[in-house]
Amino acid sequence: MNLDFVRQIVFIKRKMPTQVQKFAKFKNKSSIEYNASLSLRDILESLIDKNMRDTNKMIETLFRRLQANRMGLFTIVKFSLENYFASISLQYVYEFFIKNKINEKYKPLLENYCDNVKYNLGGLPPSNNFADIMSQELKNELFEFFRIDGLTDCFYHINDFVLLFKKRVNQIYIKFGILECIKKVFYKRNQLKFQNKIKTHIDESQYTFLDDTKLPGNFVWLGYKIGITYGWQGIGITLDIEDIIMEHYRKAIFEAVKNNYADEEKMRLMLYSTTRRVVIKLHKHGKPNKNVSITPFKFYKNFKKYPELVGENTRRFMQGVVVDAFRQQAIAMPFYLKDYDPNSGYNLWHNFFANKAIVLNKSIGWTYAKLYQTMKKYPKIDIHSKSYDELAKMYIENFVIKFW
Repeated sequence: MNLDFVRQIVFIKRKMPTQVQKFAKFKNKSSIEYNASLSLRDILESLIDKNMRDTNKMIETLFRRLQANRMGLFTIVKFSLENYFASISLQYVYEFFIKNKINEKYKPLLENYCDNVKYNLGGLPPSNNFADIMSQELKNELFEFFRIDGLTDCFYHINDFVLLFKKRVNQIYIKFGILECIKKVFYKRNQLKFQNKIKTHIDESQYTFLDDTKLPGNFVWLGYKIGITYGWQGIGITLDIEDIIMEHYRKAIFEAVKNNYADEEKMRLMLYSTTRRVVIKLHKHGKPNKNVSITPFKFYKNFKKYPELVGENTRRFMQGVVVDAFRQQAIAMPFYLKDYDPNSGYNLWHNFFANKAIVLNKSIGWTYAKLYQTMKKYPKIDIHSKSYDELAKMYIENFVIKFW
């Protein structure tokens, strides 16, 4: 049976702080096409390197590598592939990197999807897997090309790559090698109707080169600003993330002042809880997102593991962002911030290490058993045979003030 996936897809634009993001989604999640796409995602999971999905682990490994080579020769290169998802031909991925690795019974469905959708539309269930398969192939090719040049590590998150060399390597040669690998992985065969559209040049704004002769220096990866001096590494949040966090507090304070602090307690809870990981952000449909906590610092685990490496600028920002948001708008601070306590709930740095947060996410926070036992204390709520997400939704709806 041939399924018409395109007929079920709608395109959406989402405004982000620095860009407009375009992605696709299925109109009807009860459709055969949507359920078939979920099956495709599961089929492709076996071809994915799961280690490259654990961004916290990758960042931690990167820190360790940098610390282990404090005084030695090194070269670090970071590059990104632009418009990555939509540039990948699904027919190409299937024909040359999937077809010979999966069970025969899955091939008709995969061929149907690839022929119908044609390019890897971001937002659809199998999209990340298709992208990761190609990223993994590029990683393998990079190791093959630079095998005699001291390449020790290649990290990637979808289209963002970081290469670590244990010696100095010529910058022009590295860029040449990266481009050769891109051509070999994405353009080695040309007989298909729908070809990849990956750019065969690297935008300078997407490329960073750093070696031990160019210190002090820094590069940005996965939301971290990683600074390197002689014998020391420092980490911090990037300026764009600082801007996003500060803007959140400015808006919250502006709305509270406009309402003459009529709902001051609610405002206080909002400011307080968004500096902690209190609840999962609610979707408009009232369903919790099981993968996202509302901490403004996405990779808090590594800050907690390496507090001595957090740069002074990031430390100061985290300590003073709430108070500074009042000061920048020349707004009088409420009574609970006038005598500012460094151990206050409004000090993000303190909160980061206070270990008092509730995280309704079974992979990084409360376990199912913990959440279930908590809810058992309230016999009027039916928790029998409920999933983790259902229990989390009940907890939020019954015991947490909604402020999103």
